[in-house]
Amino acid sequence: MITFEYRFDVLPGKAKDYRKYLARAGKDIWLKFSGVRAVRTYQSMLGGASPQRVVQVDLDSLAALEKILVNQAFKKAKETFHGLVTNVSDSLLVKVSEKKR
Repeated sequence: MITFEYRFDVLPGKAKDYRKYLARAGKDIWLKFSGVRAVRTYQSMLGGASPQRVVQVDLDSLAALEKILVNQAFKKAKETFHGLVTNVSDSLLVKVSEKKR
């Protein structure tokens, strides 16, 4: 399993449009694809802190992610998304350890 994580801030003045995107083109977009196990979305509790949002997508494999990234519907939604956000960065993560109480 791998985790694709991306971090971003919503552009000033675009919060309403971003919420519309989440209700339409971006609604559960990751879950429409095979190979996706889970999606977690976080919002900063500190208001103006950057990144304001973090999304983590757990996938079966890198091949599953690659198929999603070349999908035309996904590309179109991603283009809309990038018109609403700034300071975008991403990571491809694999778990190396986990400790619980």
